[in-house]
Amino acid sequence: MLFSWKNCSSIKTAAKMKKEEPIPRVREDLEVIPTSYQGQKALLVRDFLGLIRDPVILQGDALQIIGLIDGKRTVRDIQLELVRLKDGVLVDAEAIGRLILELDSACLLQSSRYQSEKGRTLTDYLKLEVRPSSHAGVSYPARPEELRAFLDSILTSAGQEGPGEAWDGLCGLVVPHIDLETGKKVYASAYRSIRSARPRRILLLGTGHSLDDAYFGLTEKNYETPLGLVKTDRKAVRTLKKAGGEAVSPYDISHRREHSLEFQLIFLQHLFGSSFTAVPILCGSFGRDLARVSRPSDIPDVARFLAALRALWEEDPAHTLFIAAVDFSHIGHKFGDRERASSVLLEAKKHDQALIAALAAADGRAFWAESRKTRDRYNVCGFSTLASLLDAVPGLKGRLLDYEFWKEEATQSAVSYAAIVLLAER
Repeated sequence: MLFSWKNCSSIKTAAKMKKEEPIPRVREDLEVIPTSYQGQKALLVRDFLGLIRDPVILQGDALQIIGLIDGKRTVRDIQLELVRLKDGVLVDAEAIGRLILELDSACLLQSSRYQSEKGRTLTDYLKLEVRPSSHAGVSYPARPEELRAFLDSILTSAGQEGPGEAWDGLCGLVVPHIDLETGKKVYASAYRSIRSARPRRILLLGTGHSLDDAYFGLTEKNYETPLGLVKTDRKAVRTLKKAGGEAVSPYDISHRREHSLEFQLIFLQHLFGSSFTAVPILCGSFGRDLARVSRPSDIPDVARFLAALRALWEEDPAHTLFIAAVDFSHIGHKFGDRERASSVLLEAKKHDQALIAALAAADGRAFWAESRKTRDRYNVCGFSTLASLLDAVPGLKGRLLDYEFWKEEATQSAVSYAAIVLLAER
């Protein structure tokens, strides 16, 4: 769906946009990616909630207009601001109104239309018992035999596999959620290290990219993949939900299109079959809390949630694994930085190294302090997940297996990710 000045100003509609009414602000739960379209600068907008059926491309004056929609300005205010920006060239108010109506029709604005669609979507999804695969056939093969061959090719991408190390006190893994082909060597380093494990329950924690209403997002749904159904430990989920109170989202829509956990489940099924149940946990952001607390459990509801999480692990630590599905630094134009990734790459690596060192030392406060110091300058999407794990399991130590930076030249951006084995005294 393309929105540009030329595209939208020609659309005929019976609806009228009142020039003196404030325009609802742009939704904050959208993923916006700088790109180019037909040789011109553009923004690609994606919606994890699924209200926007197809990706939206914003181009031309539509970029200027959407940047002026702040929840306070009216059509007339935007018209006057555009005149100033265009050195006195008058812009038709009706054309602005038509564009805004189209943005609203596409559920890009926080209007009554959006609230109604969101409420219906949340309620309908909550009723489902199974979470269908959302990335099969896109990020990995949809046919079981092809998927197994694909996963085998990833697991052998790190070279010939030896007998493997028997980890004393194996507690879990830190593993990427970047594109499977891009990060295959690091995925291989991670999952090859736990082949000998025999988990009965896997506590899956991942980045909730669309989770914006709570610290944690849970679901009682079983996860479906081409390799079969992963049963969710619903009793454990309910225990966490009760303990976490307002720290847990009342909805589970954040799981619908989230790839961070789905990518791990296909590996876990491939390695362990149907021998385990899963506890799927998505982690929201602690960004607003960086300055006011020094660890997650300083927040009361979060503390109770993490205590319940630890209790689940303590029930059977020899047969329980934590899987933390996270990436590290995200830098460059694609992630909102003015600088090219190459100009801050060394700084981002130092930040990652400091976080990994804190994880190796089981020092949750140092881990938190490092992100507070940089004000999350490097957009570490796994910060909340790893900070939560360090707080939930005191003494949890990480041993680095592999680390990489993926660079995307087209957007002058980069993402880092790692394989880390987690060890703890039982």
